[in-house]
Amino acid sequence: MEFIPAGEAARVLDDHGLFSESTDEDHTYVRMRDGETVRHHHLMLEGCSVDPREGAEVINIPADQLSKVIDGVLHKLHHTQILLIPVGKWRSIFDVVAFSLASNDEWQAVDAAATVELNTRDPLLADAGDLHLLCDLAKALLHDSDKPDQGLMLISVGQPVILEIIPEAGVRLSFGNSAIAAELSEVYVS
Repeated sequence: MEFIPAGEAARVLDDHGLFSESTDEDHTYVRMRDGETVRHHHLMLEGCSVDPREGAEVINIPADQLSKVIDGVLHKLHHTQILLIPVGKWRSIFDVVAFSLASNDEWQAVDAAATVELNTRDPLLADAGDLHLLCDLAKALLHDSDKPDQGLMLISVGQPVILEIIPEAGVRLSFGNSAIAAELSEVYVS
């Protein structure tokens, strides 16, 4: 896993019809432009107060099942690189997962290299070999995060897919077409 300049990630975002949207100075989200083939799903935790994206299919999911669902989705995307972009600055993510990932050597290597990146939103690029680390990071965020700036977007480089971890609320998923939506939703739709 390595940090890359935001400009390098811009091409992937453009190719997938993605854009950045800021709700305020501290929070920036990557969204998929609506289109005829685009599908949105919101895996909602019981009692959450976050509104789903307009037009999203809402699937209620128990909190204890969410990390398994994210693992399943990431495993189905395992042959592709993933861009990680924080909603806030990286510092809030690194701080909130510090305890949960303290014994994870792979994360500690990323943490050591992140010193100059903590106050940025520059993307992290994960390769297929980082799959287990991505799953561990997602699990730590689901367990430990509690503020919007600790949200994280995982964007597939090879396919138009965004997975957004929303602290204490669930996961938003956007798919560039219905075929990808159908394949990945097998993980969480019975």
